[in-house]
Amino acid sequence: MPRAIRNWLRHPSKSLEYLFDRLKFRFGQTQRIKVRDDWEVICHPAASEHFKVFQTDPIQAGELDSFILHCPAGIRLLDVGAHYGFFALAALRYGGPEAQVVCVEASPRAADVLSVILKLNKSSDRVKLMNVAMGEVDGVLPMLTTGPLGADYFVVPTESRSDTVSVPQLTLASLLAKTDFVPTHIKMDIEGFEYEVIQAGLDILKKLHPVIFLELHGTALIARGKDPLAVIRMLEQAGYTQFTLAEESLGAEKMAELGYNCRMICS
Repeated sequence: MPRAIRNWLRHPSKSLEYLFDRLKFRFGQTQRIKVRDDWEVICHPAASEHFKVFQTDPIQAGELDSFILHCPAGIRLLDVGAHYGFFALAALRYGGPEAQVVCVEASPRAADVLSVILKLNKSSDRVKLMNVAMGEVDGVLPMLTTGPLGADYFVVPTESRSDTVSVPQLTLASLLAKTDFVPTHIKMDIEGFEYEVIQAGLDILKKLHPVIFLELHGTALIARGKDPLAVIRMLEQAGYTQFTLAEESLGAEKMAELGYNCRMICS
């Protein structure tokens, strides 16, 4: 059975919810979400729960607080693994009228929802959306679709498989050249593929030294045969000396205690 069909059959109630969200939007329904007292967003019904979590989950609310603290006026954010664009919108809100964003999203369906959300929030003119993956070489990357249960995320398999889809892939250097973009900040949430992106982008990171909002996926990295501590060592090689979690220093011992599954700011 094709993976796309299996994705729909794995969790029927989630698949029905997925369809209903898109039907609601087709009939003109959107949602307004007050994320913070000074910030409200308009979103596609498919994204509402993904945005509300930054109100309801203390960990993710804390992540947003840290992001805002490190979001200066005129921020130029490269959002790698943008999904529905929450942090892109946050950068535009708190970075002021000069803020600009390049969103990188491998999933075409997630990118479609993101495009809608940017239009709803009158932000399309300050955002460039790239429907590609990022990795170690220019070419194509075999990825797995997650369908309705995984909110259309694309992930890199841990082994060779026959049910992947081919996604155009660019290195960090190629993507910046193609978009003519010089980031001051990079947000990276790519489900364990951060090893390849950082390894290929070391020269760019050394040269530009953008602040990095990194979600380190230790479990996913180990499953793919990568050492999560090596990601930190590469960043140190690129000149990064400060790693913080909730505005507190995050050392190697604490990272290991967390299983290298942590959101951090690298500077």
